[in-house]
Amino acid sequence: MTQYLKNSFKALAGDKFINIAYREWGAADNPKVAICVHGLSRNSKDFDDLAAALSTDWRVLAVDMPGRGGSDWLDDKSAYAYPLYENVCVAMLARTGATNVAWIGTSMGGNIGMRLASRLGTPISKLVLNDIGPFVPAEGRRHNQANFGKDPRFDSEADGVAHIRKTRSVFGPFTDEDWGKFGRDSLRQLPDGQWTLHYDPGLSQPAGVIEDTDNWAVWPLIKCPVLTLWGQESKLLLESTVDRMATTGPKTAVFPAPGVGHCPGLTTPDQIEAIATFLSL
Repeated sequence: MTQYLKNSFKALAGDKFINIAYREWGAADNPKVAICVHGLSRNSKDFDDLAAALSTDWRVLAVDMPGRGGSDWLDDKSAYAYPLYENVCVAMLARTGATNVAWIGTSMGGNIGMRLASRLGTPISKLVLNDIGPFVPAEGRRHNQANFGKDPRFDSEADGVAHIRKTRSVFGPFTDEDWGKFGRDSLRQLPDGQWTLHYDPGLSQPAGVIEDTDNWAVWPLIKCPVLTLWGQESKLLLESTVDRMATTGPKTAVFPAPGVGHCPGLTTPDQIEAIATFLSL
């Protein structure tokens, strides 16, 4: 796999600076910059295959949001929310020095991208949304978060990978090799030798009552081109939402992923090619 660099920066979370980890592919002086932001309980490793493929033409940065991957966990769990995530991503944007940026966001990362792309003077010039849109039904959110915030323990990495494959079966489509990597990327080993999930269980504390998410007011404020990858079995991105996205607001192309739920894994040649082609236009 194409080599990447590990790096980090400081971001302000309340009254404390925290460490934010990210990984970078491609030439550091390439003015063509793509930023990748993962979903709610995921991390930057979800973009490994895509970033490697794009890195010949793009400088690609994939960030671990607070409480995930290599980034610090928060003492105040209530701060795991969009205001902090947006501040972290603005710091990431500033760190690149780029005035035009392609944004690739899965689920939560796409929500952040929509919010930032809708602001006046935004540097986001192209937006890729991976199975997310301006409307998410409460039922879909509850289904997606059914196992969120739990803190399971596994006696072996293999047991953990099997758990991930069972609970995330709608991702993909994945080969057995993909599932192995996806599972390993989802785990961390504890000092006692057991394995657990690679995020802070406290992420679920700010959730409160789960309701519909309605950001249609933001949608027409986005002026850049949009590519939406849609898992056709998704409970979060409904067909009615996709249809409305394609006919209102910014110019939007749709790439359907049949047989996939929430969400496309960004590992298959067709998914990667769809994104690479969109970014090249």
